[in-house]
Amino acid sequence: MEKQEHKTLISKGTVGDKTDPRVEFRGRLDSLAAAIVELQIVGHMLGRPTLPLELEEVREKIYSVLSCEVTGKACEKLSLWGLKSDEIRERSHHPERYFGIGHIRPHYTMGTIAAGLNTLRTQVREAELSACKAFETPQGIERPDIVEVMNRLSSAVYILIYKYLPEGYDKTIK
Repeated sequence: MEKQEHKTLISKGTVGDKTDPRVEFRGRLDSLAAAIVELQIVGHMLGRPTLPLELEEVREKIYSVLSCEVTGKACEKLSLWGLKSDEIRERSHHPERYFGIGHIRPHYTMGTIAAGLNTLRTQVREAELSACKAFETPQGIERPDIVEVMNRLSSAVYILIYKYLPEGYDKTIK
């Protein structure tokens, strides 16, 4: 039997509708990876050579999540740039301790890279919400490992924004 065009492989041996929430989540991950590549190019063009490398780690984690989702393997806890999952969470929740300013309010004065990172952070958050929908069951979340990694990725991009804010940036949530 030939697969119909509105169907796709959901998991090994399981074909389902392309409207399945897991397929939407996979699409969000693809979009996220594409947005990362665009921001890597911007960083390269603006002479910020560390940004493409930092974002490459994020992009690789996204593909790791995608692979785990498709294969059913467990995702490892997130670590990026030498920071473990709990350290990423701590820094994103208490930026004043680590970056000297509180939670930022996006503003045009944050500059091209920080603004691009903020957009990327919102896209990670959208992918995280898509994961929550994809793995929600009456008993709870079917893939808490994926949801946690997506949550930490959002936090990681948030703390990366601080690195690229212009000196003296003072737009914070009061």
